[in-house]
Amino acid sequence: MHLITFLILYPFIKIISILPFRLVYILSDFLYVIIYKLLKYRVKLVSNNIELAFPEFSSSKRLSIESDFYRHFCDIMLESIKASSMTRKQFSNRYKLINGDLVFDLLKKEKGVILLMAHYSNFEWTMSLGNHMDGNKVVGIYTPLTNKYFERFYSKVRQKHNGYLLSRYKVHEFIKSEHDNGNVNIYGFNSDQSPRPTEKTYWTKYLNVNVPFFTGGERIANKYNYPVVFASAKRIKRGYYSFEIFPVNKENSDPYNITNQFIDFLQKKIRENPSEYFWTHNRFKYKDLYSKFN
Repeated sequence: MHLITFLILYPFIKIISILPFRLVYILSDFLYVIIYKLLKYRVKLVSNNIELAFPEFSSSKRLSIESDFYRHFCDIMLESIKASSMTRKQFSNRYKLINGDLVFDLLKKEKGVILLMAHYSNFEWTMSLGNHMDGNKVVGIYTPLTNKYFERFYSKVRQKHNGYLLSRYKVHEFIKSEHDNGNVNIYGFNSDQSPRPTEKTYWTKYLNVNVPFFTGGERIANKYNYPVVFASAKRIKRGYYSFEIFPVNKENSDPYNITNQFIDFLQKKIRENPSEYFWTHNRFKYKDLYSKFN
């Protein structure tokens, strides 16, 4: 079934990838009507998520965020496909790296760098960061797709511009090996997803809701004494983004210091442009278990 699905959809994906951007966005506008207005894809979940995050907003303002989100969502879907045919020059023009020297200077110290980011704005084009590296790998930690054919396709897309993908199930083994062999890499973690809670899970308030949080990036940084940076994309105009690197203070020895800084950083970004967050993710699905684990 996975192969049949791939064979049906791949020709459309291939066509989209070679369309000029002007036509990509015309298609995105059409897709918005289909996904949001007709199919109502995850509309109830998105609406509930936005209401939980912004209870102080009026219903009309939340509805406006919801509608703008689906326009953004459709753009991101097609932009991720378009990435398979984009040149290095196009990425350089459309995805501007800001404060990149911060990372380059850290890499010169012969230590790996932990980069924490989120499913916010155009996170899919982040792997083009590899175009700016001189011998250092940009390793993106991700969850493999269940459809192995789409997994192979998207892995190629994401690795086209000197980026490398690493399954989150192999993180510790891979980083230990790279560290032991003296390889200096950037490890990118999308750290806003929801881990399945256990007795050891870290919980905190995020967007007005008590939720579990991944702390793997912080634990690896502490284990290997790697510096940490935060990063976030920002939409400048349709099809154009900045990708900015932000310094992080590791001096505070409090438990979960880096994770808490990241949460504060992310919440600020989301409140600046709430429609660019990935609201289709069921981020608050474990909220009712908070009392069980705390």
